[in-house]
Amino acid sequence: MRCIMYAAIIPALAFTATAQTVDPEKSKVELSGSIWRVDTSGKLQASGTALDLKTDLGITQEKLTYGGKLVVKPSRRNKLIIEGAPFRLDGTQTLSRTITYQGQTYQLNDKITSKASLDSVYGGYQFDVISNPAGHLGFQAGGAYLNATGSITSGTTGVTASKSVTVGLPLAGVEFRVFPVRRKALLEVNGEAKGMALGSYGHFVQVTGNAGLGWGPVLFEAGYRIADYDLHTTNSSTVVAPRFMGPVFSIVLRLP
Repeated sequence: MRCIMYAAIIPALAFTATAQTVDPEKSKVELSGSIWRVDTSGKLQASGTALDLKTDLGITQEKLTYGGKLVVKPSRRNKLIIEGAPFRLDGTQTLSRTITYQGQTYQLNDKITSKASLDSVYGGYQFDVISNPAGHLGFQAGGAYLNATGSITSGTTGVTASKSVTVGLPLAGVEFRVFPVRRKALLEVNGEAKGMALGSYGHFVQVTGNAGLGWGPVLFEAGYRIADYDLHTTNSSTVVAPRFMGPVFSIVLRLP
């Protein structure tokens, strides 16, 4: 019985010791890896019909997407940020109407296969207007590089039509982190929102909220993320407007 008590108490004491820190905001580098279970909606258009990603193309839901983020802090309030995620979508659908994509017409009852990809890379700078052992509040400015490709293949004729779009976007945002337990990295709540209205070219908005538990320099997070893309060409003949949403799970490593 005594051995069992020691076996329970010793890990608990070790956890408390590693969780306790004078200043959880003092790390110089943060490296994150995440898994995002994505549900996808929105539309796709290229020189033809505006296609609904779910009803017209049958894009598979609850796809797993992986992402990464690197934060380097030259000083306490200044941060350099790089993050990115690749989205890979696919679907199979029997058409309930005639559609046109990139000049190619697909007839009613044709069984089509669709594939789409969206690679997103963001780089930016953040200044924390508040930074203390209880957390921080900061504002970001940066830019995103987006490369989107969509293709549709007819099951009847075997013909494939594809279209690619590459866009660079300026972005602004706000981010916060709070440690509810004073001077400990045991429990954390954080959130981030960034985006930009692009007038006739569309818009981009991404919002994330997380809660996490820490063990020394390692943090395990769970949260929810929404990313809304709306990208147009000048004549609106090409539209890439997916919305991604779903739970996200991350591991964060903080280095001194």
